[in-house]
Amino acid sequence: MAESRAKWTDLIPDTGLRISEVFDQGDDLYSPGVNNVLNVSTGTGAQKNFTGKTGFGKLAKFSDGDDVPTVTRDKTYTTSVAYNNYGASVEVTKNQIEDRDFDAELDEMKDLSRSANYSVDEAAMQLFNGGFATTVTVNGWDMTWYNDAKAQYSTVHPTVTVGGSTQSNASSTGIKLSHDNYQTGRLALELQKEDNGLALTLAGKNTLVLPLALEKTAMETINSTLVPESANNAINVFVGSTDIVTSKFLDATNGGSNTRWFLINRAVHKLYYETRQEKRLESDVNIKNKVMTFTVDARWANYSKDWRGTWASKGDLASYTG
Repeated sequence: MAESRAKWTDLIPDTGLRISEVFDQGDDLYSPGVNNVLNVSTGTGAQKNFTGKTGFGKLAKFSDGDDVPTVTRDKTYTTSVAYNNYGASVEVTKNQIEDRDFDAELDEMKDLSRSANYSVDEAAMQLFNGGFATTVTVNGWDMTWYNDAKAQYSTVHPTVTVGGSTQSNASSTGIKLSHDNYQTGRLALELQKEDNGLALTLAGKNTLVLPLALEKTAMETINSTLVPESANNAINVFVGSTDIVTSKFLDATNGGSNTRWFLINRAVHKLYYETRQEKRLESDVNIKNKVMTFTVDARWANYSKDWRGTWASKGDLASYTG
């Protein structure tokens, strides 16, 4: 029977407490920053189904005595989300514990705790790294994509509205991050529409999500008082208008790209990290060999409920029609 961190049977007193304290220390070494980019929530059950709806449309003029015009709205695609189990374990022998010779395992527990938090961030960033395809497993982590059969960042998102037009939330020419190209991306993001053609209401600041390789370019683009690419000392109108978030998990060395850049509106986008079970430390003893196994596991899902509120470019100057 698995035991909680508060119950450790016949092992030397305080061994479990020492393990759990070291485990908690791992949180101090690395705290997840996922809430700086994604919507963070807590889930229930084994699976969730999400759908949405368009607005009713604009009011229509009618004459005195006529019926008030009828309006309609459309249901969007349904996306099913299942939670994934992630975990790791460490084994410690009876003699190691009795002889107080398990410093390596203590370090392992601290590292496991840190790794759990690290894993949350790495998994979350795959919603960006994997967003130019519909592949489920990205760099070892499972993603659930919006169920319109297109990549998260696509030039041809379909619509559920009869007679409606496809929409794009990606650069078809892979424009690089620059002052002028940021304006192109910003306009593309803010002029997105609902499936029925109504303008999408965006509130709050936009956020650039980038690999570390593009941080300097972004800082110059957004925070310079003057336009960094102009010899005419033109005023930079973007100062203070956009937040910048960088992640090492978006760089090429960690399975990302040094040229891709992403623009999101945090008040509108539907990218989620959802916890079903928090990070949990448990233990059990094998009565035959007296080996104690410590496990850490968690259960979560990374998913997209819609492509709207996001925009991206591969930044490689190549044609893209995903």
